[in-house]
Amino acid sequence: MLPLWRHRLLVVRPDVWPGICADTLKAPGNEAIRPVVSGWGERGWPLICRRPFQSELKELAAGGVAVGLPLPPAMGKQRLSFIVPCSALSAFSGKLWPDQTTSAPGITSARQEDISALLALGARHNIQPEATGSLLWETLTGLAYLSETSDFDVVWRLSHLEAENPDALRAFLHDLSKTACKLSVRLDGEIIFPDYRAVQWQELITADPDDEVLVKTLFSVALMPLRSLTDVRENMT
Repeated sequence: MLPLWRHRLLVVRPDVWPGICADTLKAPGNEAIRPVVSGWGERGWPLICRRPFQSELKELAAGGVAVGLPLPPAMGKQRLSFIVPCSALSAFSGKLWPDQTTSAPGITSARQEDISALLALGARHNIQPEATGSLLWETLTGLAYLSETSDFDVVWRLSHLEAENPDALRAFLHDLSKTACKLSVRLDGEIIFPDYRAVQWQELITADPDDEVLVKTLFSVALMPLRSLTDVRENMT
C-alpha cells in the first residue's frame, strides 16, 4: 500500500486518468476547464491527498485513494475530488519549492526574494521548506494560481531530532517569526511533526504546553493538548 499523508503529491497513470476524470469533464458548466483537466495526467502534474468524505469510505476500503485537484482562480478556483485506484498512483518526485528557474506569472521579483529568504531560513536550521497551496500549484504547473493578495503557504517537516530538541525547535520558531515579518506577503502554513500531525505555525509559537491546539492529519481534525504532540515546549517562553 502506498503510504499516504496530508499534502502528499501523487501522480496518476496517464492511461487511467481519462476514465477517472470523465464524469467531471461531462458535467454541465465545466467546458472551460476541460483542456486543463483532461491534460493533467499527460503532463505528469500531480494530485494531492485529501481527507475522504464519509460516502467514499467503501471505495477506500476497496483500494481507492482520495485525491484532489485544485483549479486556479480564473477557472472558478474549484477543488475537484476523485477516487483513484492505489495501483494507478505513484509518488511525485518533482520539486516542492520554486527556485530561480521557476517561471510563473505570480512569482514577482519581490516574491522571489521572499522565496530566497525562506530557503535561507530552512538552510540555517536544516529544515527544507515545502510549498503548498497556490504557491505550490503555480510552481508545478505555471498556471496563474497566485493573486496580488495571495499568502504563501509553506510547511516545515520536523525530523525526530528537531521535534525532540526544545532548543532547536525554539530557535527555528523564533527565526521563522522574524523572517515572516520581513516578507512582502503573509506567511501561512504548518509545522509537521514526524508522525504527520500538523499544527499551524503561529498557533504553535503562542501556545503553552497545556494549551489545546488544532491538530490536523489526513483523516482527522481535532483539538489536542500540545503536550500530547511533544514535550519540547516545556521550557519555551
